[in-house]
Amino acid sequence: MADTNKPISESVKISMEEDYQLSPDIFSDDNVEASNSSEAGVKVSDRSTNEPEWKGISMDEIQKGLAKYGHEQMAPIVPAPRHTVLFVLPLTGEGPPKPYRSQQKDKWCPGYVRMPHSTHSLYPNKHTTGSSGFRQRWEVIQEALLRSFASTHQLEVAILSYNEKYALRWDFSALHYFFSEVIDEDETGLFYDDILPKIVQLALQLPALVTSPIPLLKRHTNVTLSLSQLQVGSLLANALLCTFPRRNSTNPQSEYAMYPEINFNRLFGAYEKERPDRSEAVMEKMKCIFHYFRRIIAKAPDGVITIQRRYVPKENCPRWNRQDIKLPHLHITSNGTIESEGAGLLQVDFANKYIGGGVLGWGCVQEEIRFVICPELMASMLVAEALDDTEALIITGVERYSNYEGYSDTFKWTGNFNDETPRDSSGRRRTSVVAIDALLFKQSHTQFTVTNIIRELNKAYAGFSSSEIPRDKLSAIATGNWGCGAFRGDPQLKVLLQLMAAAVAGRAMVYFTFGDVELRNKVAAMYWHLIERNISIGQLFGLLCDYHTSASKSNDSSLDFYHFLYKRSKIKPLTNYFDKINSNMTTKEQNTISYKSKSVKNDLNKFTNYTSSANVKEALEREQIEKWLDEDFFDEDFSNDLILDTNSGNSNVNSVIRSKKSALSVSKSEMKNNEASTEVVKNLADNDRKNENKDNGSESMPELSTPPIKLKNSRDLTSLLYPDDEITQDTRKVKKPRLSGLDLIGRRSHKPVEKQTLEELPISSNKVKNDSKEIKKTQKKISDFFS
Repeated sequence: MADTNKPISESVKISMEEDYQLSPDIFSDDNVEASNSSEAGVKVSDRSTNEPEWKGISMDEIQKGLAKYGHEQMAPIVPAPRHTVLFVLPLTGEGPPKPYRSQQKDKWCPGYVRMPHSTHSLYPNKHTTGSSGFRQRWEVIQEALLRSFASTHQLEVAILSYNEKYALRWDFSALHYFFSEVIDEDETGLFYDDILPKIVQLALQLPALVTSPIPLLKRHTNVTLSLSQLQVGSLLANALLCTFPRRNSTNPQSEYAMYPEINFNRLFGAYEKERPDRSEAVMEKMKCIFHYFRRIIAKAPDGVITIQRRYVPKENCPRWNRQDIKLPHLHITSNGTIESEGAGLLQVDFANKYIGGGVLGWGCVQEEIRFVICPELMASMLVAEALDDTEALIITGVERYSNYEGYSDTFKWTGNFNDETPRDSSGRRRTSVVAIDALLFKQSHTQFTVTNIIRELNKAYAGFSSSEIPRDKLSAIATGNWGCGAFRGDPQLKVLLQLMAAAVAGRAMVYFTFGDVELRNKVAAMYWHLIERNISIGQLFGLLCDYHTSASKSNDSSLDFYHFLYKRSKIKPLTNYFDKINSNMTTKEQNTISYKSKSVKNDLNKFTNYTSSANVKEALEREQIEKWLDEDFFDEDFSNDLILDTNSGNSNVNSVIRSKKSALSVSKSEMKNNEASTEVVKNLADNDRKNENKDNGSESMPELSTPPIKLKNSRDLTSLLYPDDEITQDTRKVKKPRLSGLDLIGRRSHKPVEKQTLEELPISSNKVKNDSKEIKKTQKKISDFFS
């Protein structure tokens, strides 16, 4: 067996100091000019109008007055138990960083990347004599690749020689089509003669470039990995040549079933004549990838990349209904892209939970496009286990190599991109990409359920928060329609969820609508409305939950989301009113109200015991209203369904205010109110008796010992309940809800209602029933005021 710890032969080395002359661009097209990239579902905005392209807060305020790259995205690189560094520190600034260890250290075990050059990576060796044995897989790989190639079919044979298990399953039709149909004969010859041999050299240099074991970034861990751009290039060259062992199985029980694919075999087979548009998009992706290799073999990159897995346990996630923070600054624009105009900000990758999504397959949307124009992002696919609900991945220091235009089937590579992003103190480009995966909604309305809203909020918070950088020094977030394509997310909801998470994380937000002017205007209008109403994150969370409840009750899936938020957010919680009332009360008065409210509730419960079963529902509604009289009930969890605009004059809140004030008046003039309550009871009984005789023709009920009191009008009743010396001017103007006889008895009587005899009970039940019927003819239900 060969000793893989000794340096590989000079014939396969690439000098890290030597700069190769840039080879001709094999994908150049004189008819295609390099252009800035564009994003998801681009709509061309009308620039003929004088309307500004952005709304909200200016970028200068978003940047807090600092320069474009004035914010640190990640703490400086320092080796630690949870931060593995694969190169030598400190950096010299002269050429690519040197590998951390001078001698190869191998770990062939779970928890680490199983490297193709490991001495433990064995491959079956079939002899002509029929006997079999094993040899090191790296020897087989070297023998297969250290030869001249004149066609992609020869390259296919070489790759399958160390992947014989998949010889009948892997398809190389896309690779063959690319070099036979997409690029011309001269460019193909240049690739075989110059570029491919150097890619092979870069791949076989892996044992000399990566001398330390690479830990896997496993689920539910906060771990970080830093490696050089040249190390990433060697790893990706091996991925291109499909050398990584145990990463090809599709068995859900396999060791790496929870990790993204890393070998390029599936990309090489992504071609079908029946799917010409998508197949052409795959060809454009391959242009980006081969262009990346052309660049790094021409000149070895000398930067650094950090991959960080961030995990927030669910118990440590924010309690969204309790967040008193206001919305952060928002800059929303219909032009520009996350990777271009969002430079210097924390840039959101609309990720799959398996990082990279379909970049090595048919996929060609936001995440896949970002990964092919910045192929160093693919290094995360080698080490990152699938993301859980409260996890995110942050990659800092990646370089962009390609320009592009279009999206999905219209995606096209449009030339070279020279990335001039400055570097931080650790040698990383000041570009940070945060990968957060949105939920897939088979039915779009389910995204408004409380469970799904909380999940998306927690996911965004995991990506936006930082324990390393002070809140006042965090950059803004550059994002857009996260999960709003094939995952069927609602952009109007997703922008609010991301705003809420950004607020709690302490960041501002720059939102790109990718040409959608209508969305920009709607979001901006809603944003300013919520700001003017001083809506907190907790209140907004309650409004989002209310929307789903209202839509479900009305069975109206077309209930306009923003229209609902606009109207409901104009209503203030009842607690706002009682806080104001209570602030003007003495402690003694507040204690009196609390005591009397409990007494009223007890009396009402006793009376309800003697009503017929037909009144149970009405009694439950009354009991809910009585709860609002209890001082302890008015807390932060008060239902947002019972909120009201101060300017609307709606009787809902005024009725409860009136109840509060009436309870206060009880404490000051108890005798007057008790007399009024007694008279009202007698009057109601008299009316009930008359109605009973009129409606049913039955015998009259026994006369009460006290004669009834005649009331000229409803104002007389008001004067009984509210003595003149106790009624303020404001109280008289308040529109009071009409309450049933049971309500009046329960609210004004402070003595237990006498129990009736068994003989009187049936008659009383009929009286109450008929009394309720008469009242319902002229009055609204209590529930009507709070529905």
